[in-house]
Amino acid sequence: MAIDGGHLKSGQLTTVDVTASTVANIGPGIDFYFAFGAIAVTAGVAAPLPILAACVAVVLLAYTVAEFTKAEPSAGSFITYVETALGARAGVATALLVAVGYTVAIAGVFTMSGGMVALALSRYTSWHPPWGPLSLVLTAGAIWLTIRGVKLSTTAVGAAVVVQVAIMAAVCGTVLIDQRARLSAVPFSWAHLTGGLAGLSAGFPLALYMFIGWENGPALAEECRHPRRTVPRALYISVAIAGALFVFFAYSTVTGFDYDVSSIGRSSVPFLTVADRYLGGAAILAWIAGIVSVLATLVAGANSQARMLFDGGRSGLLPARLGHVRPRSDTPVNALLAMGVLGLGIIAVWWLSHVIGGDTGSMNPVGLYAECSTMGTIVILFVYLLTTISLPVFMWRRHRRSFSPVRHVVVPVLGSLALIIPFVELCKPGQPAPYSEFPFIALAIVAVTAVIACIVVQRHPRTGSGEGTSFSDT
Repeated sequence: MAIDGGHLKSGQLTTVDVTASTVANIGPGIDFYFAFGAIAVTAGVAAPLPILAACVAVVLLAYTVAEFTKAEPSAGSFITYVETALGARAGVATALLVAVGYTVAIAGVFTMSGGMVALALSRYTSWHPPWGPLSLVLTAGAIWLTIRGVKLSTTAVGAAVVVQVAIMAAVCGTVLIDQRARLSAVPFSWAHLTGGLAGLSAGFPLALYMFIGWENGPALAEECRHPRRTVPRALYISVAIAGALFVFFAYSTVTGFDYDVSSIGRSSVPFLTVADRYLGGAAILAWIAGIVSVLATLVAGANSQARMLFDGGRSGLLPARLGHVRPRSDTPVNALLAMGVLGLGIIAVWWLSHVIGGDTGSMNPVGLYAECSTMGTIVILFVYLLTTISLPVFMWRRHRRSFSPVRHVVVPVLGSLALIIPFVELCKPGQPAPYSEFPFIALAIVAVTAVIACIVVQRHPRTGSGEGTSFSDT
């Protein structure tokens, strides 16, 4: 396969394309399916309130990234922003954290691509296929689609978003019509939030996890039309859409369970349980929506994450071979393949660890999806924190005429403060293994990346010197 270093092809994507890709990466279907039950158990009947709080926090983070993109759009996204503000060492460390965090997180998506299909087949047929081979085939298919070109894959993702949202909205509409005599504002009542502020704080990190993927747009900036306008608009629109959908789905699910949190807690996937209860045989559509959602998340996530790795490679912050594109399709093929291989490698290691340990009974895709999502998210939170710290420095050093104390100091500080809550909740003692170990593993990863960054920059002083350069804003 011919490859050549250089730039990605500009002018391919519109605001609609980037918005669709971002909503798909957030995953309004798959994330809600597997996260909402825990939020409801933690927060109680008023489960939509932590989701609203998480939406506000994500808006603050999105605003911070939008300010970077308005000034200097880059496929490197977080990597570029931190490096140009805090220097090459911080840039290398961020690039490594991005590589680790997003690869671990997308390994969970790889898992559920086959896992969701296997679970659906087991439920509706007499066939009980293993999920591993299905995940391998579907992941390979998704990577092949992304290699074909960003416009083609983004168009496919947009269609998938429409399908999953339409099905889930139909399920919710059916529930609300059936329960129209019992509709209530209780899910939005602070008085029904378990433990008050404590319940909100406990549910907030889980709700924040559902929004991971909101940062999809900036990594597509180099291929957008007018990225300084397109990407910020897509950021705000996609977060608003995702927030509205999550709240709507949450309200409908709580209503569908007759406001009984204990029943929600006993359901492995509350939304699917509601679909079964109110749609009967047509509930298979909700399973189809879940499958479509995870596949759309896989493609959209692969696109954006590979571009961050690509930019890190071409600027010297990551191995140089990652910074090459395929001429015919203008896609970062090496970054896509590396991410795919490493993600599948994580699944293989997890599988082997269970086989060697004899704990084959727990080798279910939902378990690995939850573990990868949580571990990857913890690492990604450090990237968010570095980004919020970088904005004031970035604007003061490089765009002092545009510097605003409110926009470039107050807002990112508020975003940083919002990240404290998930850090505190994740480090609370008493969590089951392996979740109790994840914060310490994440701290070790941060320490190791810092050491590697110092060594790399010392050996190669010009590392990252190409970051922050502009491309044509077509």
